[in-house]
Amino acid sequence: MKAMRFRFVWLLAICAMLGAAGCSFGAGGNGGSREGASNTDNDPFTVDGHERVTLTYASWGSPNEKQVQERIVAKFMEKYPWITVNYLFVPGDYVKRLTTLYAANKAPDVFVIYKHFALQWAEQGKIYNLNEFLKQDEDVNEAALIPNAIMYWAPNKIAGIKVAEEVFALYYNKEMFDEAGVDLPPSRAEEAWTWDEFVHHAKLLTLDEDGDNALSPSFNPNEIKQYGVRFNNWAWHLFVPSNEASVIAQDGSGLNLEDPAVIDAVQRLADLIYVHHVAPSPIQEKSLPTPDIALQSKKVAMDLNGQWVQLDLAATGIKYGVGVLPKLKKSVTVQFGEPHVMSQTTKHPKEAWLFYKWLLDADSAIDMHASGLWMPTMKDYYTKPELIDKWATVAPGHAEGYEDAVMRQTLENGVNSYDYYVKNIEKINGILNPALDQIWLGKKSVKDAFESIMPKINAEFRGTYP
Repeated sequence: MKAMRFRFVWLLAICAMLGAAGCSFGAGGNGGSREGASNTDNDPFTVDGHERVTLTYASWGSPNEKQVQERIVAKFMEKYPWITVNYLFVPGDYVKRLTTLYAANKAPDVFVIYKHFALQWAEQGKIYNLNEFLKQDEDVNEAALIPNAIMYWAPNKIAGIKVAEEVFALYYNKEMFDEAGVDLPPSRAEEAWTWDEFVHHAKLLTLDEDGDNALSPSFNPNEIKQYGVRFNNWAWHLFVPSNEASVIAQDGSGLNLEDPAVIDAVQRLADLIYVHHVAPSPIQEKSLPTPDIALQSKKVAMDLNGQWVQLDLAATGIKYGVGVLPKLKKSVTVQFGEPHVMSQTTKHPKEAWLFYKWLLDADSAIDMHASGLWMPTMKDYYTKPELIDKWATVAPGHAEGYEDAVMRQTLENGVNSYDYYVKNIEKINGILNPALDQIWLGKKSVKDAFESIMPKINAEFRGTYP
């Protein structure tokens, strides 16, 4: 501390000798006033009576997201000039980098992390329990957040809150529907297609090289030029909640993969490929462009995808629409957002929480929400018209029908993905994923694939989080 004070005194003396009135240290450094900050007490260790604090914030993402995060940080430091936030952008090997920082006792104060790591690291004592803040904060608490935004690793122990929400919906090319004379997918949960209605429309929109659709007796499934639908294989459990089932046993004793309702929900997806011939297999998908370009180039008519695809769809200039997911027994969407967390080792928990709240406020990064990439987690942005208009109605990142098909569906019929709750998920996925590959390649039925791995999965099951 004495050495640091000497350094500041020495620098101030140099400024005085050079006649540089108002001399200040650079923005983003560990000391000195940033431009625009008033330091009326002439103390290099305080600003406006507040002790100077330095935080580190880490995240991954695209170059565009990096620029947004930098703007978020800059705006925060303008409002709170006594807090310096050093932003660490890690585009690759993110978890490895964080692990290294923890080992060196240099963990970021606040950072985004994949859900299963957040829970595991919280159990290991690496993550700050946010419950103490949520119990006392008038602005950010459970009542102020949308359902399923908070991640618990134990009762009354909160590992994090989602950075932004991410959910699934049905995206489609409007022109392809018009050309086929097919009704557009409904946007309201009350009007959601049944599975049979969904398959029927997908068949009408699947064409072979001769122009015959999948309902025609002349249809050739080996020569498909246009698919009715595509989906992400990793979202294999997407329709399990819609079938009023769960991947996790009701008593939390294990996975529920032998439940006929679970098997049925997953088999219906596989049947889109091998029974109905309306969706590409993993091998066929290799010849397709990215999902946004596949819709734009009319290779695919509908896409069961996360709402983040809206950013790319908007960039293509395509006339696209969005509907609710088809339903089995009830209309549901699945939530996938990742959390922000605070390090247990932070020396400034109050200031870290202040920055954490700033990140949660959609207004701090409204362009990312308005673009269609992110969804807010604060409930007011789903219920107050003036806040909804800031993001959910903004085109081209949001298509007509978005408010019903995605925004309200999230608030009213959203459920978290099962992997928010399963402990030891990495080892379990190591067993599960090869079995899923057999399903998507058409080598095994869902029933046979799941039954063959249950003994191994049960051996690795370690319980669930709240």
